[in-house]
Amino acid sequence: MSTFESGLHSLNKQSQIITDADKVTAELLLAEALALRTAFAKLKAKSVAVVNTDSISFVTALIAFDGFCEKIYLCSRDSVKDTPQDVYRWSVKSISDFTEVTQGGELSQPLQTKWYLASSGTSGKPKWFSHSFNNLISQIRVSDTLKNLCWANLYEPHRFAGLQVLLQALLSGASLVVTEQTSLIDKVKIFAQQGVSAISATPSMWRQLLMTNQLQSLSLSNITLGGEIADQGILDSLSYIFPKANIRHIYASTEAGVGFVVSDKRAGFPKSWLQEGVNSAELMVDDNQHLRIKPKGELDKSLAALIDSNGFLDTQDRVDLLNDRVLFLGRASGIINVGGNKVHPEKVESVLLSVDGVQQSRVYAKANSVLGALVEADIVIGKSFDWSSVLKNIREECKLQLQRFEIPVKLTQVANIRVNSSGKLSRSNVND
Repeated sequence: MSTFESGLHSLNKQSQIITDADKVTAELLLAEALALRTAFAKLKAKSVAVVNTDSISFVTALIAFDGFCEKIYLCSRDSVKDTPQDVYRWSVKSISDFTEVTQGGELSQPLQTKWYLASSGTSGKPKWFSHSFNNLISQIRVSDTLKNLCWANLYEPHRFAGLQVLLQALLSGASLVVTEQTSLIDKVKIFAQQGVSAISATPSMWRQLLMTNQLQSLSLSNITLGGEIADQGILDSLSYIFPKANIRHIYASTEAGVGFVVSDKRAGFPKSWLQEGVNSAELMVDDNQHLRIKPKGELDKSLAALIDSNGFLDTQDRVDLLNDRVLFLGRASGIINVGGNKVHPEKVESVLLSVDGVQQSRVYAKANSVLGALVEADIVIGKSFDWSSVLKNIREECKLQLQRFEIPVKLTQVANIRVNSSGKLSRSNVND
């Protein structure tokens, strides 16, 4: 399929988006998209920034402008200001700017539109990375089973992970539930009422869902984790609650797109993939323990400095080879330097989370005049657990599994741990 529109047409328009107020069919989305394209005919072959004001309007605009505009920038209300100056900013309010409907909404010869997504960095201006529509849907699966799923999207749809859920649901003929509820407990109640059977979220978001003690009210057959390291603890917890569910963790990035999917319910990925490759990607580990990937699709030109002479992209993710497995250690940029020793926050968090009673943890650096930095951690424990007992067990487990410089010098019990707008654990000590 060459465009979002053609993809929906080929599935007999059976997909739908379920909101708090209504159900919007793919057929209605297509009709609204055609009307929108007609009203904004002057944008043909131009560049447009689509602002995520609400899910229905956002999806409608993507259908309308894909194959019609040269470039589409997927934006939040905050990131739209950082798009190039010659890009038209479209939002729901833009419709009032066009009182005269012009002709030209049909797609006679679709353009190969470039979709631009912003990195999830929380400081400074976002970096934009381009993808073709075909690259974005390269991992989309279609089957009679999948079309009967009802997805819930816990990601923002203008981000890579959220867009993947949206495209998977709509292009496979499934349903997608979108709610404006902010409380996770309220979200789960809506998901249960609508019969949600598939959820995609970061490991941090899954831990928060587990802490609601409401997940058992759902009948999930498909569980997807992405955006962060899926440690064995969270995989085991979800497997215990949903023993029959298909549980997958996806390795993907805004920069490179979807790399590969692991579905054996084990952390990391098989070491054999380094020789055999996986799906449409080749993998290797360089001398710095960085995972390098060579996807089949075209990479954004701005990544040239990270691509070697053989076409492998340095993902900046550090890994470790252990027996038959390649395990993720964490981002190279996130390393805590303790007197010249490298500490991966994700590794320490995995140890903390292995202690009975620990529901969530956040490891971060604390500046130190002598060593440069020290390791500290915030801990959320279950309501039925005693902090002094849990603290004792944490310290014992850290001594067994961590080197001395990796052990947190301070452990603080907190009521909750914040995740940022992309659903990932927020490691900074300031609002991001």
